[in-house]
Amino acid sequence: MSSPLLSPYHILYVDDEEKALHYFKEIFGEEYTIHIATNAADGFRILQEHGPKIGLLLTDQRMPGTSGVELMEHARKLNPNLVRILVTAYTDYQAAVDAVNSGRCFRYLHKPWDPEELTVVIKHALDYYHALIERERLLVEKADTVRHMLSADKISGLGILAEGLNHHLRNALTVVRAFIDLAPMKLMEETGGARPRDPSFWGEMQNQAQSQIERIQSLLSRLAEASHAKRLDRNDDCTLNGVLEEMINMFATALQAKGLHIDVEIDPAIPVLKVNHARFLQMWRLIFVEEITHLSAGDSLQISAKIKRDAAGLDHVVMYVRDTGAWEGKDKPVNLFDPFYTRSRKPDDFGVNMMACYVTMHLHGGSAEARHLAPRGLEIKLSMPLEPGMEPKQEEDFFRLLLSHE
Repeated sequence: MSSPLLSPYHILYVDDEEKALHYFKEIFGEEYTIHIATNAADGFRILQEHGPKIGLLLTDQRMPGTSGVELMEHARKLNPNLVRILVTAYTDYQAAVDAVNSGRCFRYLHKPWDPEELTVVIKHALDYYHALIERERLLVEKADTVRHMLSADKISGLGILAEGLNHHLRNALTVVRAFIDLAPMKLMEETGGARPRDPSFWGEMQNQAQSQIERIQSLLSRLAEASHAKRLDRNDDCTLNGVLEEMINMFATALQAKGLHIDVEIDPAIPVLKVNHARFLQMWRLIFVEEITHLSAGDSLQISAKIKRDAAGLDHVVMYVRDTGAWEGKDKPVNLFDPFYTRSRKPDDFGVNMMACYVTMHLHGGSAEARHLAPRGLEIKLSMPLEPGMEPKQEEDFFRLLLSHE
C-alpha cells in the first residue's frame, strides 16, 4: 500500500536528460505527483493542462530549443504564483544569477543535485506556494466582504434618504393624485358638460400620470425598507419547492407568452425553511419579474438549490438562478444591486428590485451575488443560513477577521 502524498500540489521537472527525469521520479514519486518533460514545449503544455495544480516547476537551463529561463518566463505569465527553480551546471552560473535577480525563479540548484538537499528545497517551495494560494484566497474573501459592506452601507444610506423623502413627498403626491383624479370631472364642468375633442388623449394622460405616481411611491417604499432594519423575524415555515411552484403558476402566462423554458432542481435534503414569508415570497416574485422582462423568446431559466457548509461549520441553503439571456458588456454584475441601475436598452426598475432581493437576503443573515456566465447568461447566487437566529453580518465581523488574518 503506497503512502499518502505529502502535498496536494504537483511537481513538473523539465530536463533533456531522461536519466535525470527518471531518477527524480523514482526518488520523489511516492511522496508527490510528478510530471516530467524532455523539452520546454512539452513542459509548457503540461502546465497549461494542469493549471494551478502544479505548484513547483524545476527546469534545466540548457535544452534544445527554448531554454529553462525562457520556459520560466512563459510559466510565470501562465501562473504568477508558480514556484520556479532553475537547475544548472556550473557553466550556467551567470544565467542562474540573472534569473534569480530578475524574479523569474525562486532559487537555483547545481547539477548534479543532492537528493537530501532537494527534499528540503521541494518542501520549502510547496509550502511557499500553498502560502501564496492561501493569501490570494483570503484577499478575495476580504474583497468580497468589503464589497458587501459597501453595498449594505449604500443601501442603508439610500433607505434613510428615501424614508425622509417618503415623509416629505407623501402630502405633495396626495395633492397631485387628487388633482389628476378630479381633472376629468372639473374639465367637464368648465366646458359645460361638453366632451373634449380628443377624450382618449385626456384618459391616456390621466392613466399614465396615475401609474407614475404609483411607481414613485413604490420606489420610495422599497428604498425605505432598508433604512433602519437590522433583522427580520424568521418565524414562518415554507418549502423552497412550494414557493417556486407558486411563482411558476403565478407567471405561467408570461413564461408561455415569451416561450421561456424553466427548469427547477432542488436538493431533496433541503429541510423546511424558516423565513419571513412575506419578504421571501416578494424576493422570488421580483426575481421572476426581472428574468421575464430581460429574457428573450427561446431563452431558458434554471433554478437550483443545495446545502453547503461554510468555513465556520454552519449550514446554508444556497440558491442559484441562472439564465441564458444576452447581457450587454457594460452591464457589470457588481452594479446589479445598485438601486439606480438600469439595464442597457431597458430603462426599468431593475436596480431597485434587485436591491430589495439583496436586502431580503441580508436581513435573513445571508448574501446575494451575481456573475456573468460564459458564453452568455447571468447567475444570481442567494445564500441563507438554515439557522433562523443568525444575525445579518456586521462591519465588526470583517475587521475582526481582517485582524486575525494579518
